[in-house]
Amino acid sequence: MKVLLSLVLFFISISTTQAQNSLQFSVKDSQNQAIPFASILFKKASDSSQVKGYITDENGYFKAEKMPIGLFHVKIQATGFEAKWMNSIEIKAKDQLNWGTISLMNSSTMLQEVKVKATKAFIEQKLDKTVVNVENSVMAAGNTTYELLERSPGIIIDKDGNISIKGRSGAKVMIDGKISYLIGAELSNFLRNLPADQISQLEIMSNPSSRYDAAGTGGLVNIKLKKNANIGMNGSANLTYAQGFYAREALGINMNYRKNAWNVFGNATAGSRPVLEQNYLLRKFSKQKEQFEQNFRYPNQNKNSQIKTGVDWYYSKKTTLGLLVSGAYNNDYLTNGLNETVQSNDVGKVLSRTNTYNSFTMPNYNYATNLNFKHSFDTTGKELTVDLDYAKFSNDNQNDYIASYLYGDFSKIIPDTIIRVNSASNIDQYSLKADYVIPSYWKSKWEMGIKSSYVKTNNLLEFRGKTEFETNYNYLAEQANRFIYTEQIHAAYLNSERKIGKLSYQIGLRSELTLADGTSKSFIGAPDSTFYRNYLQVFPSTFLQYDVGKNHTVGLTYSRRIDRPAYTDLNPFVFYIDNYTYNVGNPMLMPQLTNSLELSHTYQGGISTTLGYSLTDQVITQLLKQDSETRRTYQTTANLAQRATYSLGFSLPIPIKNWWTSNTDIYINRAELKGKIETNPINTSKNMFYVSSNHTFTLPKDYKFEIGGNFFSGGLESAFLFGAGGSLNLGIQKTILNTRGTIRLNAQDILYTSNPEVTINYADLDVIVRPRNDTRIFRINFAYRFGNSLIKGARQRSTGLDAEKSRVKK
Repeated sequence: MKVLLSLVLFFISISTTQAQNSLQFSVKDSQNQAIPFASILFKKASDSSQVKGYITDENGYFKAEKMPIGLFHVKIQATGFEAKWMNSIEIKAKDQLNWGTISLMNSSTMLQEVKVKATKAFIEQKLDKTVVNVENSVMAAGNTTYELLERSPGIIIDKDGNISIKGRSGAKVMIDGKISYLIGAELSNFLRNLPADQISQLEIMSNPSSRYDAAGTGGLVNIKLKKNANIGMNGSANLTYAQGFYAREALGINMNYRKNAWNVFGNATAGSRPVLEQNYLLRKFSKQKEQFEQNFRYPNQNKNSQIKTGVDWYYSKKTTLGLLVSGAYNNDYLTNGLNETVQSNDVGKVLSRTNTYNSFTMPNYNYATNLNFKHSFDTTGKELTVDLDYAKFSNDNQNDYIASYLYGDFSKIIPDTIIRVNSASNIDQYSLKADYVIPSYWKSKWEMGIKSSYVKTNNLLEFRGKTEFETNYNYLAEQANRFIYTEQIHAAYLNSERKIGKLSYQIGLRSELTLADGTSKSFIGAPDSTFYRNYLQVFPSTFLQYDVGKNHTVGLTYSRRIDRPAYTDLNPFVFYIDNYTYNVGNPMLMPQLTNSLELSHTYQGGISTTLGYSLTDQVITQLLKQDSETRRTYQTTANLAQRATYSLGFSLPIPIKNWWTSNTDIYINRAELKGKIETNPINTSKNMFYVSSNHTFTLPKDYKFEIGGNFFSGGLESAFLFGAGGSLNLGIQKTILNTRGTIRLNAQDILYTSNPEVTINYADLDVIVRPRNDTRIFRINFAYRFGNSLIKGARQRSTGLDAEKSRVKK
């Protein structure tokens, strides 16, 4: 049925013809140079009310079909130029208009005398995505991208860094159109080190189209970084000081230089972000009538730096070549973090105490290069882009654990033991992709492309141990391991988009072939353990939208997506935490597949209601398992049978006054998880209510004030139930130095309520986790813009290493 629907719409797009008008022209300055991104406003000649707005492309060219019919005044304007009016222009139903070249004169008004008060709506609803315009948000200043995502509509991040959209887990993160290489702990670390000041927009896609990699069963969040919109030498610098449990500092700079056919750009950040991690964990062993209480306190330290630089060469008006290089270095380290474990019986008598002191150093770096080619065949938007990518991730970690075993009266049971764990990981990723766009073929827009990627990971884990009375470490060969994993993904897609009267549609089909193998090498002479994965999957997507009336639009979307296991989750290494707790990988993991359906209604282009359903098979689920006899608990990942998610959402971007705007999102969902853990059935479900509301007040004398927050009633993530939580956030800003400088103050999680309790209760597990992490932060940020602000800058582009990035984690 899905294939039949796709074919029917395909032939409709070919055979259906409809007479419609069109208009095209170019906008240039007095020197005959193109003026990019000029705005075109159509106003009724009768009452001057605005009917439609457009914008020229990067070459100053404009073309559109199905123009409004009637008599209009047309205004064409651009920053730095005098507006031009074309009065009493009549447009008929079948007009094919070509206005040639329209020239704008340079404005004699100095730029600093112009005050622009209009800004983009904070939230915009589009056919296949929700766009959050965060560039000028007060509460974004000085924050990290992680904290920004936590406050975005419909997004929840759990204790392990996993992202859910509208209650659906498995969401992936993209940076400028390319999926991040990282997930889990490493993704969280990357987002915490990426300043929100560098973010322009967030694009939230609960059902992405076929043009994107099929990875991400919970949808995609595209983080669009700021690009200078100017030419010449220009840029910005910002400085942030924050205070949580510890003080944090960050410094960033963004620069752009463009002259003639060359554009050079770059940005860099450096900072220190110490974080206090605290957890309370209670494990109950009912058969043994015992319980274990664990208190973690880790004062984690961090130094980080990132750099990104590139050059674009505009070989001609139609052809551009670009080189992009980026890199990052992070060093997380800890000295004597303490994990206290107390074993007691059912009447409260303390049986034993174990104090584990953890010290580690975790330096890691990554770098990536992208070579990009773009050619526009004509002025209609027909173009070809090719990307060649390489990226490398590397870390070399050392953890030292000192365990002290005591009786209830604090006397020693045995001498202290010391375990040293060395782990190293190297990941190399290669990618080649090509995308071809035909915007007017058979009266519709067509996109097609291919992509091939190759990934190799090489991981080494070694253990050494001794007692407090020994001088030298003993090599523990039976626990050492080397894991090598390689993977190829070859993909092709076809996507079509068209509007027929009141009906708009976008249909696509993507196919991905995966070839993977892994080898676990033993250090004690045992045979190597190997596995192979070869599978072909097809991923259709459909978006239908119908304009019921002037103010009402209904839509229906469907997509099928995949989540492949993270590289580390396939790794059979045992990662030691303390004598009673560890993590272990699962090389038998299979990918999970999700089918999603969503029905939506939009009022006046902004207020929307969505009703969604998704079903995931072979759910990749984080699990806790335990050996009740030894009292040991370990975390692993496995495929459970099925997860169903039902959701109802409301998005309410409402301008209350011209100085007061509000954006409120409300979601109600139900998650149901059914399957087996070994021989034990699991049947867990949870309803969740979520509300996010943000309000912006534009005040006199260039002040702006924001207040916002969110609340969630609790929900289901993997096989874990989490409790209620939320946050209250405040921010205020003031522009200074002729609007080139901005001072921002903000406070995050003022009430300290964003650490929900987690409960785990299935099979023989009865666990409660109460995190108390460092989330209440106060910040002051200063940003300054410098240089020429009248010239176009670096273009936005994505690279080819997309879904592969999302699967690297610690």
